[in-house]
Amino acid sequence: MIKLNLLPPCNVFATMFIFGAMVFQPNRAQAQTDMTNMPGMAHKTAAPAPADAPMPEAEMEAMPGMNPNKPAATKSAGSTPAENDMAGMPGMSAPGASKRQQMDDMRGMPNRSEDTSERASAPGIYILRPPQKWVPHRGNSRAAELLSRPALEEFMKPLPPPIEDSMLHSLALFDLLEYRVNSTGSDTLNWDFVGWFGGDTHRLWVKSEGSLDLSAGNRGVGDLQLLYGRMIAPFWDLQLGVRAKQNFGSGLNGNTRTYAVIGLQGLAPGNFDVDPAIYISDRGEVSAELTVSADLYLTQRLILQPRFQGEVSLQGDDRFGTGSGVNETDIGLRLRYEIAREFAPYIGVSWSHSYGSTANIAREEGEPTDAVAFVAGLRLWW
Repeated sequence: MIKLNLLPPCNVFATMFIFGAMVFQPNRAQAQTDMTNMPGMAHKTAAPAPADAPMPEAEMEAMPGMNPNKPAATKSAGSTPAENDMAGMPGMSAPGASKRQQMDDMRGMPNRSEDTSERASAPGIYILRPPQKWVPHRGNSRAAELLSRPALEEFMKPLPPPIEDSMLHSLALFDLLEYRVNSTGSDTLNWDFVGWFGGDTHRLWVKSEGSLDLSAGNRGVGDLQLLYGRMIAPFWDLQLGVRAKQNFGSGLNGNTRTYAVIGLQGLAPGNFDVDPAIYISDRGEVSAELTVSADLYLTQRLILQPRFQGEVSLQGDDRFGTGSGVNETDIGLRLRYEIAREFAPYIGVSWSHSYGSTANIAREEGEPTDAVAFVAGLRLWW
């Protein structure tokens, strides 16, 4: 019969602690040896120093970025000792260095000049891939989003000139064709016609305007202009040509004048149609005329048109009832409805007034110098 002597529990735990200390003692010695070989971690055999004691210079020098023998003059003025010590660490530049230099000194930062030498850009010009395919680049570099230098130069080239063609067009417009019921004097039929034929740059213009007294033997005055027009700016034509002005109807005595014409036809800012012209007669008489109108769209078919027309003369002409200075002004307001763009009836009011010597001539001949008229007419073009 075998008899087992069991140790008490306390003796078992003591035996296991002693065995573990014997097994792990070599590893502890190896760890102390490794720590001794690390920079700045020398093996200390003496008793530990107090917490407030200074670190030996040999250990400080061995630590990365800690050099106690560094001259004090290299420290930045106004910086703290901690900032000057950090400047010696890897990737930590001096406090006075630029942000770009501090970033370049940090480990793992790519070279900034690797792509920028091949890239160019202009303010506000960027190129991105389609949103569904675009993937952000790693890091903060966005050089790939800029146009390359050849692509930028191609992008900045001016647009090619418009294609010049030789197509010919034409237009005929009765801006006014109306019957006037005047408050004083006889009722009249008035017209203002303009037409042209040509291309975008060169055109042949025909103009005519006048007034016919229907109750006094169809007496009146009118003119006819034949002009060459050349586009000098977008929406503007310079016009040169001749004008014939004549009294007609009963009592015609061959009162005719021929003029040289220098004028403009264009669209001013604000969508104002402007038609100024200077006339020089065959006798050297100089006069000028200005017509301004605008179309105000109340709806797509209902248009309100204010209109101004004025005449001025330097010498005047008795046979046409004009004197020197401002001759006459005509201010009107017309409301038209476009049944079609080419056909629009209208109604409105007009006020005409004579000035100066022209008014004196009208009084001598028994003509009114001031009249308000109700007008009704058609605006036609084709």
